[in-house]
Amino acid sequence: MDRRKISSLKKGLKPFIDKLASEGKSLCTSCITPVVGNDNSSPFTLEVQADWIDEMECLDAISYLFDVLKEVGTSTEIMNSLFAIQVIGMNSDIKCSQVNYVVLEEQGCFS
Repeated sequence: MDRRKISSLKKGLKPFIDKLASEGKSLCTSCITPVVGNDNSSPFTLEVQADWIDEMECLDAISYLFDVLKEVGTSTEIMNSLFAIQVIGMNSDIKCSQVNYVVLEEQGCFS
C-alpha cells in the first residue's frame, strides 16, 4: 500500500473540505476508495455525505462539488487521481474499506 499517495490525496483535498465549510456546506463524512479493490495505484472515488446534499438533485450536487474542487485550485495530480465523486444519502452508510481512506468524519452529523 502506498501510504504516501493516500496521504498526499487527503492533504490535497483539504482546501476543498475547508472551502465547503466556509460556504456553510460542510461535509459530514468523506472517504476515498480505490476503483480497483485495494489497489492504491488505481484512481479513487471520492465519496461524500452531507445533509445539504440530500436536498439537491444528485447531478447538481456532483457538479457543485466538482466546481469547488476546481475553484480551490486542486492540483492536476489530485484531479487525475479522482475517478468520480459519489454522493451518499444521509440515511446510508459510507463504508471506507480502511481507516486511512477516511478523509473527514464529523461527530454529531447523524441525529
